[in-house]
Parts: sequence; C-alpha cells; structure tokens
Amino acid sequence: MLLLLFLLSGAYLIGLSRPQVIHQVPCDYTTSSCRCNQAADACEFNLQVFYLQTFTKYSLKADGSINPVDGYVHYINESGRLSSYDGKVYGAGYTEAATVDGKTYRPFIAINGRIPGPTLIVRENQTVVVNVTNNIRGQSITIHWHGQLQRNTPWMDGVGFISQCPIATGGSFRYIFKAEPSGTFFYHGHIDGQRGDGLQGALIVLEKEPETTYSDIPEQHTINLLDWWPLPFIDVFTLQRSAQEVYYPSSVGDLPTPDRDKYTASMLADGTDHGIIPYYSGLINGQGRHRDIPYSKTRLSTFRVDYGQSYRFRLVGAQMLYAYKISVDKHKLSVISTDGFFVQPVHAVDYVIVYPGERYGFVLNANQDPMQYYWIRAETLEVNTTGELPYSSLGNVVEAVLYYSNRTEPQSTDYASIRSTRPSCTSSAPCVAVNCPFRSFHPSYNTTCINVDSLRLLKPTSPSELPSNDPTDGQEYFLNFGYSGALELPDNINGRIFELPQKPLQIETQRSTLNLTKILCPSQPYTCGDGCECLHMLSIPYNSTVRFVLANFGTESHSIHMHGHSFFVVAVGYGSYDDTNNFVNGTNLSLSCSADETDAPEFSDQLCTTMHWRAGLTPSLKVTTSTLRKDTVVIPSGGYAVIQIVSASPGFWFIHCHLEPHHMSGMAMVLNIAEELQNPAPSGMTTCGDFTWSLADFYQKLDFDPTKSSQPLTTTSSLYCACITTTAQLGLTIAFSILGFVMLILVPWVSCIVACFRLRSKQKTYQALVNYDASYNLYVNDDEQQVVKKTDHTEK
Repeated sequence: MLLLLFLLSGAYLIGLSRPQVIHQVPCDYTTSSCRCNQAADACEFNLQVFYLQTFTKYSLKADGSINPVDGYVHYINESGRLSSYDGKVYGAGYTEAATVDGKTYRPFIAINGRIPGPTLIVRENQTVVVNVTNNIRGQSITIHWHGQLQRNTPWMDGVGFISQCPIATGGSFRYIFKAEPSGTFFYHGHIDGQRGDGLQGALIVLEKEPETTYSDIPEQHTINLLDWWPLPFIDVFTLQRSAQEVYYPSSVGDLPTPDRDKYTASMLADGTDHGIIPYYSGLINGQGRHRDIPYSKTRLSTFRVDYGQSYRFRLVGAQMLYAYKISVDKHKLSVISTDGFFVQPVHAVDYVIVYPGERYGFVLNANQDPMQYYWIRAETLEVNTTGELPYSSLGNVVEAVLYYSNRTEPQSTDYASIRSTRPSCTSSAPCVAVNCPFRSFHPSYNTTCINVDSLRLLKPTSPSELPSNDPTDGQEYFLNFGYSGALELPDNINGRIFELPQKPLQIETQRSTLNLTKILCPSQPYTCGDGCECLHMLSIPYNSTVRFVLANFGTESHSIHMHGHSFFVVAVGYGSYDDTNNFVNGTNLSLSCSADETDAPEFSDQLCTTMHWRAGLTPSLKVTTSTLRKDTVVIPSGGYAVIQIVSASPGFWFIHCHLEPHHMSGMAMVLNIAEELQNPAPSGMTTCGDFTWSLADFYQKLDFDPTKSSQPLTTTSSLYCACITTTAQLGLTIAFSILGFVMLILVPWVSCIVACFRLRSKQKTYQALVNYDASYNLYVNDDEQQVVKKTDHTEK
C-alpha cells in the first residue's frame, strides 16, 4: 500500500513537470521561411521591425543586424539585373533590395529586412515564442496573430489599446501563445494601416497528422496577397477620407489641376461599390508589376512543381481593400480549406476569391505540359459597367509564375514570352468560382458561384464544441455594418463609430483607471443622433450560445474578422436583385429596421440601428457538426451572415471589418466576454514599456480555469529539471499517509530524475531529426536557465 502511494505521488509530481525542448529558429534577412522542428515543445523566433526604402540594399553590422542608415539605391536594368546607381556591386554583407512592383520608390515596413515578413512554420499545439523589436523611428507597433485562438492568453492577441500597450520606438515585446488551430494564418500590424506597408507575414500551423495524398511544402507554395500603394497607407487613407474624394491620375504629391476628374468607386459584377481608392498595383510574396513597367524590369514570384505530383497551395489575404480572384492558367484547382478548417473538397475550380483577412487552400495537380510556363493570376473583381454584359474586367491583376522542374526558373526577360491564357468560360463548360460576394453572376458570365454557406467541414466538429441552435437567454445581436444613400456617416456598426480607449482594456490595472461610463457608447435604443464616436462594446456572459446577425444595409461588401474565435457560419442571406443586370437594388427581405416593419427593402437614407427579423421570415438557423467554421466572413451588400459562437473564452475580443479603410474609420467593436472570469495579465504588462516573461509564467497562465476561484501558483524548479509544484499539491501528498512527510523530501528528487531521463530520451529523438542542419540551436528550458545547449549537435 505504501509502495502504491509512493508511486502515485511520484507519477503525480512527474505530471506537473514541464521539461521544455526549445528550438531557437534561425530567422533573419536571408530566410524567407523559418520552420520550427516538429519535435520541439516550443519554437522561438526573433523579429526585427525596420522602416526601410524600396530598391535599396543595406549594409550589415558586425553582429549581422541591418544598418538602416547605410543604404544603396538600385534599379533593374534592360537585361533584368539589379544595378546600383553608383556602379558598384553590393553583394555579401548587404541585404537584398525590395523591388516590390518594379516602380514604386517609397518607404516600407520590413520584418527582418523583408516584405512580407518571413513565413513562420510551427506544429499544432507547439508553444510559439516571438520576440519583437520595434526599430521604427516615431511609430509604435503591435503584432496580431490572425486566426489564433489565444485561449487563456487574450493579452497576447496584439491589438493596441485593447489587448496590450503598443510597442514604442526602440521597445521590445515577447509574445507567447499556443499554436491552435492548425492551418493557414498570418501575423500583421494592428495600428494605422501598417499591414499595408509591409508589417505582415504568413503563419503556418502544421497538422499533427499531415495529409499524405499531396505534398505540403509551405516554404514553396504559400501565396501572400497584398494590394500595394504609392504612399504609406495612412497617407492614402488620409487623402481619401479628408475630402471624401480622390483625383487621378496625378503625380504623387502634386496638387490636382482643375481639369482632373474626380475618381468614382469601381464596381463589382453585382453593381455594388468595391474600390473606394483607385487600385495602384499588387504583390504576391512581395513582388509584382505595375502596369507602367515592362516585364523585363520587374521581379515576379515563382512556384516550382514536379510533373505528376499534387501540391497544397495556401492563400493568405493580407490585402488592405481589394478582393482578388486567384487562378492558375490551364490548371483546375480543388479547394480544400479555409481559415484553418478543412472542407469537403470542391473540385474543378477555376477561381478562388479571397477577401482581406481570409485564407483558402487548394490542391493543384501538376498535369500540364511541363515545358511551359503558366501565369498565376490574382485579379481584382472590378468590372467596367458602362459596356455590355458580360462586363469586362478592369484588368487590375498581379501575376506570378508556375513552372515545372523540367525547365529552369523563369527570369525577368522570360516573362513577356509567357503565352498561357485565362480559364475559358462557356455555356457548355461554365467556370466555377468559390466564395462569391454575391448570390450569383449574371448568366452571361458563364460562371457558377460556390458560395461560402454551401461549404461543409471535412472533419466534423465534436458535439461538445457545438453551440445550441438557439441563442442562450436572448444572446442574439443584430449588427449593421453598412449604410447607403445621402448619409455622410463614417464607417460604423449600428451608427457607432469606434474609438479606441487610451489604455488597454485587457490589462485590469489599466482598465480600472478608465472612465468607462464616459467613453462607452450608449446602449440601445440608439440615442446618438447622426452618429457618435465612442467605445462600442458588448458584454457577453460566460459559456453561452451567442448568435450574431452581421447585416450590411450598404452598397459595399465587408469582410468581418472576429478575434479569438472560430465561429460557425450558420447562414448567409443576399440582397434583392434586379432582373436585367443582376444588380443589387435593395436589402434582404428577412430583415427590418423599423418596429412596425413598414420600411421598404430598397436602399434608403435610413439610419438602421435597431434591426430585427421580419415576422414570419426568420430563416431556418441550425448548427450541425459539418457547419462551416471560419474567423473571417464576407457580408454581401444588402444581405447578412449569421454566425454563432460559444462564449467559452473570456477576454476583450475585437471584431471589425478587415477592409482597412473601413476599420480605420470606425467599423469595429469589442466583445467583452465574461469580464469577471478573465485571466489576469502577466505582472510585467501592468505598465506600458518593454515586456518579457518566462515559459514557466506562460504555462501557469495557460492552466488558468475561469470556472475556479483559486488558481495554481508556479514555484521555482529544481536545479536540474523544470519540475512545477504548488503548496496545495504538496498538501495532497501529505494527506496520503504519515509516510508522506518523508516522501515530500524524496519524491520531488525522484520525480525530477525520472523526468530528466524522459527528457534525455526526447533529446536523443530530437537529435536524430536535426542532424541534417547544423544551424539549429536547441536548448532545454529550466525557468529560463540553459542546462543543455546544442550548437554543433554534440551533447555537452
């Protein structure tokens, strides 16, 4: 009996120990992708953020860091090669120049000297450690981990003045979070349009059990989409918003002359607005071509495949405003995932439409002529509605090249000779487009829409994770993201223009100093007259089924992103359409803005802030195990999207339009879920400034249980292994028997010895996996002490 108690106590304490094999992932200006070894428990990355200039190579300091004040300007010459203006060669000891669209000479935000930032690749459930240093003069930054759930770590979500204080110039911040769910994500700045200036990069979370029917190589087949601008985005935004008008064409910085025409928004095939700011150019993985530049004087991204193989491609919608439809000439695509969830495959797809904030995945079968080059096109959805149906595209496209290993990688001088063609759409063989922002194309387009609400999960959701079909205790919220007509109201939700607080809400000691009564928006019914600027927030109880009806009574589609959640897409409703052009001419009949339901479905100047279902027209709303899950969804103009969550993750979570001009204008709000049960922020975050914390502190926070009033406290570990225990746990051991008093001395040491043997075995397994790369730097964490370090793959 005593022996059994001894073994149980030992097993109990061993279970508390957390020996950590950490991979310090090499990630600098030379690495476009940074992959963590899958055998590691934790992955540590270092991101240095600079403000640099395009077409410029920078020297490196003695420690290998970038010298941002020692740059040398380059251009692409007639033979397609980079040349410096002074005629000198800047090779070893210098960074590469960011050639972007081949035309634009402007500042940009570089992460480790690159645009976009390096692709970070980890495994599901690994601990991700990212040390961010802000080297930008005069700008603060944050990094949001788009699509990551941040369970029990809401203050790691990276939203300035919501989850954290911004990182000031010269400052640093250590993000630590658990990688979940798996799939395709990205990280990006969350202040003043910095994402559009380059502060973003892909984040890939690999599945524990990868698919074997296709090759999945994120380093080679991730497509990062970005619309590009002639100025820093905050300047573009100011230009458009300050006078509600833009005059083009004109030279950047020049006062428009009276003969210039005012720019009017471009349109989608359904007749709704799309481009409120004129399209300039676009980038795929940081490279593209402005229409003014010949192919020979630019750089394009290339993607290599082997004939006869199948490959998983990952699309990242990092763009600021424009939706892109992606196609690969001569190749049909099979859509397999969106926003971190596998879907039942949609085969023979010609176009995948990606809005800002969304991610999609497709499989490409490399079965075409391997001796040809093929265009990968990302084309905006804009059409010329002054012609005849089907309306022609405005031709705003960013290109990359798919090539087979049978041929050499194409160079700049090869691009103009590529003769592959777009998909051909006919009445007998119509094209297929996934994720249309409207109900359907006009029949003349010969294109079939596969709408997002028709997608179904490939792997069913566990019934324990499902929300109820009906919301809990009236937890149904109608949020209107759009207005039309003569209203000159900035972007808002229910007439409330979001304004950030002056201190982060997620930090209790900071929040307590705010006068929330003064800055919070008034509750319903609407009492703001013609609109009010305020902190728009909904308070939601813990562990409830919550339904959001995301409506859009305006003439432009919106992509809405919810932080900290993967919601269920229960239904999508579309506006009313005319019978001639298939243009949207009114709102969905199921929704009403007035109490007596006398409002007409046509667009009007009505300030719709108290929406509800019309009597007898409530759609059937059911959640099943195959209901699609996403974190970003498109709300069609005149329509709605119904989403549901279970409010089981306490925190202040941002929800906003991911079209950046809308977000920056105030189309955002905060979901305050179970404030009384939220996990307190780490002590180092209670004041603004540099922040770092240990893995031991992180795991203590990760173990937080909002349903329990008392939480475990982490104590220091033994000298040799990270064995975590608490006073309460030791008390349990004493309660086993009188012999426990002696065991309290013996068991921790025995536990640590056993854990060390377990760790040593794990290290040997890890050793076999990393022998191929001598650059890996691995160590075992013991409350931030390095007790085993490998730099030359020999044990010390």
